[in-house]
Amino acid sequence: MTAGVLTRARGARASRIGGNTVLRPLVVFTLAVILAFFAMIYSRISLDRTAFELHQIEQEFAAQDRVHWDLRLELARLQDPKRIDAAAAGLGMVYPEQRITIEAPGVGVEPSSGTERWTASRSLLTEPDQ
Repeated sequence: MTAGVLTRARGARASRIGGNTVLRPLVVFTLAVILAFFAMIYSRISLDRTAFELHQIEQEFAAQDRVHWDLRLELARLQDPKRIDAAAAGLGMVYPEQRITIEAPGVGVEPSSGTERWTASRSLLTEPDQ
């Protein structure tokens, strides 16, 4: 009688151990599939977020490009010689009708040698001979 109980107990233990060996890979596989599923969702969300940021940067670039070309147009308008001439005439800046030459003595005349200009300062800077 005890031999039959031991055999049944060993058989129950063997089936339970055998069940765990079959069940364990299935659980690991299921966890791996679930993990891969969430990893795919995370990567998709990350790609979508990056696409939204890229789209926003492209819109900002287009707006700044429009500002750039508007400023170039404004610069060309401000550099127009006709506009500058009209503004100068409005301020009273016109070309004189008669040219008058003004001469100041000593201005524009080059000395004969460079040492003549410095003789006075040289005498002040040098020590007298003793």
